[in-house]
Amino acid sequence: MNSVILDELYKNLGKYIASDTICKQLNISRIAVWNRIKGLQKIGYKIEAKRSVGYKLTQEGNDILIPYEIKRRLSTEFFGKSVEYFRLTSSTMDEAQYLIEKGCPNGTLVISEEQTSGRGRQKRKWLSPKGVNIYASLVYKPYNMSAIKSIELMFAVSVAVVEALSDFGIDNANIKWPNDVIVNYKKIAGVLVETKSESGILKSAVLGFGVNVNMEDTPDDIDNAVTSIYLEVGHKIDRTQLLVNILYYLENLVSLIETDKESKILELWRNYDMTIGKRVLIISSNEKIKGTAEDIDKNGFLIVKTDKGELKKVVTADSVRFLNEK
Repeated sequence: MNSVILDELYKNLGKYIASDTICKQLNISRIAVWNRIKGLQKIGYKIEAKRSVGYKLTQEGNDILIPYEIKRRLSTEFFGKSVEYFRLTSSTMDEAQYLIEKGCPNGTLVISEEQTSGRGRQKRKWLSPKGVNIYASLVYKPYNMSAIKSIELMFAVSVAVVEALSDFGIDNANIKWPNDVIVNYKKIAGVLVETKSESGILKSAVLGFGVNVNMEDTPDDIDNAVTSIYLEVGHKIDRTQLLVNILYYLENLVSLIETDKESKILELWRNYDMTIGKRVLIISSNEKIKGTAEDIDKNGFLIVKTDKGELKKVVTADSVRFLNEK
């Protein structure tokens, strides 16, 4: 019902529409329409009500992260065409995995205003305060894609986030291998990709990303320095538009992987990389590697030249720390 009301309000943006018009379309009473309008006002829509005249949407919705606003602005072919919205959930990643089991459409987007158990790589907790950031997971079902391309998918999400951030005044974002988006040596976004494969073929992937958007401060007790778009540019932005931009860039980047042009993804990733050439400490479950990040190979694995002069290929790591980090 709300979508029908919003359709009418948007079609007549800046003009009053009679309550009877909405009543007839939805076959509900004036009181029911008024209750719906109050609900829309509560989530942020600027709607004026005038007795005996009707209702007027005075401006487009701003920072209203709901399926209607996402779909209204989308310019993708299938990413985000289906949206599952939660005010509160444990994790959008968990919800997306559940939807895959239920047979959801390719490109289904899961978003939440708040998470109780949001997570990043290595099951680290992801800070998830209510109503200020983006917590999203996208269901991707590739066709006949090699499972080894999972890291290119991770790179694609990171690059999409960086490019979308530049649309909102963040021109100095970089990527710390493999997936952290960093601004001024502080984390502004993280990416998590979880996949399922059979016989070396990728059957499904959940492309998760969390972006610190309108967070005005950060807790003192978290392990790593973090920042937000608000803290960097000094004003709040529209999370819905940022999310839509990310989906647009991401769909285009994923299409490169689908057409075996993933080398272009690696090239783009290198443009934003802040790891290669740095002294690093790589910590994994069974070893620590100290040395210089020399390069990434064709699969996106990090090549580190150790202090003993050995070349080590790092496929995954619990932690990547810069030595003498600012």
